[in-house]
Amino acid sequence: MNPQLLLNSLRVQNDNLDVLIDVLEAEKQAIVQHDYTALENAINEKQKILRNVEREESNRIKIIKDLAGLYSLELPKASVDNLLEQGKIYFEKEYNELEKVRSSIKIKLDVVTRINSRLKDVIEFSRNMIKETIMMLVGNDKHTLVNKKV
Repeated sequence: MNPQLLLNSLRVQNDNLDVLIDVLEAEKQAIVQHDYTALENAINEKQKILRNVEREESNRIKIIKDLAGLYSLELPKASVDNLLEQGKIYFEKEYNELEKVRSSIKIKLDVVTRINSRLKDVIEFSRNMIKETIMMLVGNDKHTLVNKKV
């Protein structure tokens, strides 16, 4: 077990996040353009990517625990931050690259969070549009029918 395995895992996760960002953007565009087929494809692709992210996250945690055990480090949590903080002397050669990839991942996670927030707003707007359209079609006397979850 060496720090290079952790670096490889972080690089894979960084690549996963690049793909996830692209798919989230495609999902947003599909919603805005009312393209149900593209939306369905984006959602399916997103599910695959999220499984890859989850798998790599489990792998990363295992690597961190193994490295902590190898170097007898007491980590409060199996995180890259804790490992780099306590094991910096063991990872001198890989430290800068680990920091660089970790920083890139943090930035991409912020982007994913922002896109998800925008998607939530777009979906809420679309639901309200559907609700208003139904109200116009069925009339005001069917208000209880329309207030059900769309």
